[in-house]
Amino acid sequence: WMPRPHQRVLQTWHGTMLKRLALDREGVGLRTRVAVRRESRRWDALLAQNDYAAEIFRRAYAFRGPIWVEGYPRNDVLVATDPVVRQTVRARLGLRPEQRAVLYAPTWRDDTAQMVDYLDLPSLPAALAALPGEHVVLVRGHSRTLRHGRDLAVDGLIDVTTYPDMADLLLAADVVVTDYSSLMFDVTATPTPLVLFTPDRAHYERALRGFYFDLLAGAPVAVTESRAALLQELERLARGDGESTASTALTAWRQRFTAHDDGHAAERVVARIIAEGMLDPA
Repeated sequence: WMPRPHQRVLQTWHGTMLKRLALDREGVGLRTRVAVRRESRRWDALLAQNDYAAEIFRRAYAFRGPIWVEGYPRNDVLVATDPVVRQTVRARLGLRPEQRAVLYAPTWRDDTAQMVDYLDLPSLPAALAALPGEHVVLVRGHSRTLRHGRDLAVDGLIDVTTYPDMADLLLAADVVVTDYSSLMFDVTATPTPLVLFTPDRAHYERALRGFYFDLLAGAPVAVTESRAALLQELERLARGDGESTASTALTAWRQRFTAHDDGHAAERVVARIIAEGMLDPA
């Protein structure tokens, strides 16, 4: 697709990056380099969640146009204070008020078309039954994975891979588990607890993608590398022993990565579109 002469393109993107992308990946072939540059030339402007992401976008996509660091409009709903929104989403998913929803949303892997499952998902609800309270697992496969949820017909587990809006799922969750996904940055803009589950971290970092920063040193939340360790962390959170959402590490993380996700990003972006002459307000 190519924009017509009268059209303007705002690339809204999603998330901040831990894993390397585009031209920053090792061994990128000529065809990919050409495709990346061709794609970025279609953009008139690019949204970034923070200054860190803007710097990487500039380099990884060889983008010479303006980058607007305004936060993501798609995240405005995450900081909404209306509890009715959360209640509505949970009811839509069939969750009862007393149930504790654990959203598991791993990213895809470059070396497989299947959704990763280091947790033995079909047996996970039984393991969670030993924890305080009643837990339900929401499983969100990545859009790049194939045959979503084919083996996930298990009590206490809901396959939400094809649910259309990830923001809804974040609102519904009581705790989020992911690995290297940019989702981690969106979650930390909210009070919802986050746990990272990274059993293949060394392989992913050295053989698949590589990281922009040291995950173990930089993450302000628990990084677990085994099912047992993850369950222990989930039990700690279920007992109310989680770290304060105002912890020093988490506060610093938010100041660096999610300061612009304040619920007003859409307002700023629309105002800037008009101010830059990309859209006639009339």
